[in-house]
Amino acid sequence: MGKGKDIMEKNKRVIIIVSVLIGVIGISLAYFVGKTIFKGTGAMTEGKTATLNGSTLEVNGNINFNDENIYPGHETLSKIEVIATGNNELIAYNLIWNGTNTLNTELRYKVYKTKEDREDISLTCNKKKKVTNGIQYLNEECETNINELELIKEGTIGHSEEESTTELTDNEYITSSQTGEKVYYYIIIEYPNLTEKEKEEQNEDIGEGFKGRVHAKISDSKADINLVAFYKETEEGSGEYEEVEDIPKEGYVLNKEQTKCNNQNIELEWDNNKLTISNLTKSGTSCFLYFDVKKIGNPDETLNKLQLKKAGNLSATIDKYACDNNTNDSSHNKSGSNCTSTDSGIYETEDDFGKSYVFRGTVDNNWVHFANMYWRIIRINGNGTIRMIYSGTQLPSDGRWANQNSGNGAAITTTYKTNTYQQFNDYYNDNKYVGYMFGTAESGSADREGTSTKSYDVAHQNNYSSTIKEEIDKWYIGESGIQAQYRDKIDVETGFCSDRQLSPATHGSYLGVSEQTAGYDKTPTAYAGYHRVMDINTNFDSTQEPTLKCGNKERDLFTGPDAQGITDSEGNEIKGNNKLTYPVGLITADEVIYAGGLGGKDNYGYWLYTGQNYWTMSPSHFYGSNANVFVVILDGYLNYAIVNNAYGVRPVINIKSDVTISGKGTIDSPYEIS
Repeated sequence: MGKGKDIMEKNKRVIIIVSVLIGVIGISLAYFVGKTIFKGTGAMTEGKTATLNGSTLEVNGNINFNDENIYPGHETLSKIEVIATGNNELIAYNLIWNGTNTLNTELRYKVYKTKEDREDISLTCNKKKKVTNGIQYLNEECETNINELELIKEGTIGHSEEESTTELTDNEYITSSQTGEKVYYYIIIEYPNLTEKEKEEQNEDIGEGFKGRVHAKISDSKADINLVAFYKETEEGSGEYEEVEDIPKEGYVLNKEQTKCNNQNIELEWDNNKLTISNLTKSGTSCFLYFDVKKIGNPDETLNKLQLKKAGNLSATIDKYACDNNTNDSSHNKSGSNCTSTDSGIYETEDDFGKSYVFRGTVDNNWVHFANMYWRIIRINGNGTIRMIYSGTQLPSDGRWANQNSGNGAAITTTYKTNTYQQFNDYYNDNKYVGYMFGTAESGSADREGTSTKSYDVAHQNNYSSTIKEEIDKWYIGESGIQAQYRDKIDVETGFCSDRQLSPATHGSYLGVSEQTAGYDKTPTAYAGYHRVMDINTNFDSTQEPTLKCGNKERDLFTGPDAQGITDSEGNEIKGNNKLTYPVGLITADEVIYAGGLGGKDNYGYWLYTGQNYWTMSPSHFYGSNANVFVVILDGYLNYAIVNNAYGVRPVINIKSDVTISGKGTIDSPYEIS
């Protein structure tokens, strides 16, 4: 099966010792034969945090042993919470008691463990009296439901004149997480009720005491987990594996059925190049890990899931992309169609992952209800994921299109003037501001705006978020955005293209790749999207040529967070820039054209028309002192605008291909994603 690999070779081990003060226990004793046995002196808790590499181990709790008027047999119940925060780091630790016990009687303890904060766990003690041979004996009998929990350790704290140590647990494990992994310990400490024959010996405890503290100690255990061998699939679907020295990274998923461990309780998760180990209950756990080639989704399967049929292939002719636009419709009937029924439907074209299906024209079967909002499907991506654009929290008032009567219902509310209009970037006087993210002012500068950029490469690094990206990020995690219970349905791999490639040609005064001075500072510059829409004389071209392929993917394909990348249908790895804080972006100018929004031509009939201006994330050009990005104008056509103008914001997300879908996609029965 391959030679064994100790965790020392595979993972960083934990060897730092950290103490965290939890509580202080103190008692003083009186006569056992009488009214009061002993009285506690009080307990104090100091919550402190132990820092360990990229993780922190925080311990909270009170040791409750300061009750008054207690008799032999008395028990106390304490709860301790351990929180591990960090980046999936496996931490081994123990709860330790340090102190003195000058009693002749050994204290007894039991430690129970659970991942739940069990507020229902209780302990009740009742005092009892017994008279034997004329002598009154007092004791307590206690009842608890703590036996519902897992007992992990029990023992005694013996007599010690000097400070001694007792381990209350034995090799506990926890895996830190960004949100804080939690585990709870419930500790019973008992001053035992000895037999009548032993009472005389217990009387010797009079005048003595017990005090100490409980803290966490990072374990120096050498045998945490042994990852014996790694195997990866030789090719997709083959079922054949080869042993490899290192865990595979991009393009692979953990095969849980094949993976074997000798600890049946352990759970392994492989996500975004991180192996998470949970429920590790004992040292010496050994695992053999198997990884399968990550399969690219099938857009045909998604199409079938949506109960839709494709209409044919898109061609690069203006009448196709214009959706048979009728600019002579003087009535501008917003609920009507300027696209003939024969040209409306679902069409196949190519994207970076393979064939993609786009919705074009007067389609009314691309409505989706998801995360308590309404969306329209832009296209089914070549990896089977579903790209959707935000269309409001209520269905449109006219029963067909996207709230165009109000002029803003299809856009989110942003903080800019507290309405649905938002600047793309606050600043506009440098080429860098055409980007969804942009570079430093100059190499080594920390200024967000700063001085002018000095090169194309510096201008278009991804150091800072645009103003519109910051607003979309705020919306995504805000009260009106995507709530946590829906986020696991959203894909992070596919991404969104902000194509900052230069035009292959000069357009009027706008330079392209033919000039080395293009694309930074205030140099007049045409970007690739501008070239696809405009002719050489800077008029809207009669043969606009959109594309769904992103040019410089490592820079301009915005993916993440922690996207692994994916292998396309031909075996080529596609990996974006992993720069997104949250997996949300904007529609591209090319997608608008495919949908029917031809540059420079009014169109009131295609499904993206809302009667509202809204941004795309596609750079257009720079001229004078102004950076320009493409927008959809309120009359339905594609145009461009200076980035500090304020237009609507319609977020775009990609839904995973394996979601469950119901409904028909119509406004009366939108698709429901669950």
